Amino acid sequence: MKKIILILLATATFIACQKEDDNGDLGGFWKLLEIEETNSTTPINVADESRFWGIQLDLLEIRLSQYDRHYSRFQHVGDSLFVQTINDDTDLSAYGIYNNSNERYGVLHLNRKSMVLRSKYAKLTFRKF
Repeated sequence: MKKIILILLATATFIACQKEDDNGDLGGFWKLLEIEETNSTTPINVADESRFWGIQLDLLEIRLSQYDRHYSRFQHVGDSLFVQTINDDTDLSAYGIYNNSNERYGVLHLNRKSMVLRSKYAKLTFRKF
């Protein structure tokens, strides 16, 4: 009986110490569907390609392939999403990140199924995956 109590206590302690993700609808895995660059009138449909953003805690993972991933930090403040790439000079413009040092996105639309972001470089349309 003492072993069961100790196991339950240890489990409860472990669960209580885990960091809570408070990103709401923003958290999760997003598939990039469309990029509409500011200097172009024709949106680029990328829905058939595997372009993903993964958002958890304050980390943004850009998944280029199963083995090639790039990471950024982000802050979601009001109607803005600020993204800063972590020690990476990779060209991520195909994923909607044009400025690796610090990029601001206006959150035009966000719910549990879809998201639309706008930076000074492009408007990005996502769906939750």
